[in-house]
Amino acid sequence: MKGQGVKFGATVRKRYGKVYRTLHKKRRCPSCGSLRFGRVASGIWECPKCSFKIASGAYDIDLESLQS
Repeated sequence: MKGQGVKFGATVRKRYGKVYRTLHKKRRCPSCGSLRFGRVASGIWECPKCSFKIASGAYDIDLESLQS
């Protein structure tokens, strides 16, 4: 993990690590099932395989809102 040095403190480094892991984990496309689903910009998620695009959270997608 890239990240922060000692000067930022333990709490900030832990928060940064959690956000970094959440943002960079593998996600499956809700439309085609591909594992290439990722963030294009803050809050915009897209599958390059099927061009499925949604707007959701900045760091993670909210799949409950898609199903209702």
